[in-house]
Amino acid sequence: MKALILVGGFGTRLRPLTLSVPKPLVDFANKPMILHQIEALKRAGVDHVILAIAYQPSVMMNFLKEYEAKLGIKITCSEEETPMGTAGPLAIARKLLDDGTGEPFFMLNADVICEYPLREALEYHKGHGGE
Repeated sequence: MKALILVGGFGTRLRPLTLSVPKPLVDFANKPMILHQIEALKRAGVDHVILAIAYQPSVMMNFLKEYEAKLGIKITCSEEETPMGTAGPLAIARKLLDDGTGEPFFMLNADVICEYPLREALEYHKGHGGE
């Protein structure tokens, strides 16, 4: 199963923290925000995370390379040359997300922190005809 995380923005409301690192790499509870999400996705059965990135993609990918092996999950980048809101990154990542199986995927915003009841959400989705 796959997931798309919208990493896009510049993190202007978190400055000066985001002057040197992208917002998803800012620590929350002693761990970068994005790691909370990737770990939750892994627990839900995701084996491929696609990051829709517009700001400092090399910093993000360099940081996450070590976690790719540690967590046993594939992490790839779908780079936006300019931030495109919500639907734009989804369109750019379409080729990576759609493998022809029709399998659902998760889509998250990188700056949202919660309990991530992803398994329950997937069960609900499947139990209601994929609607």
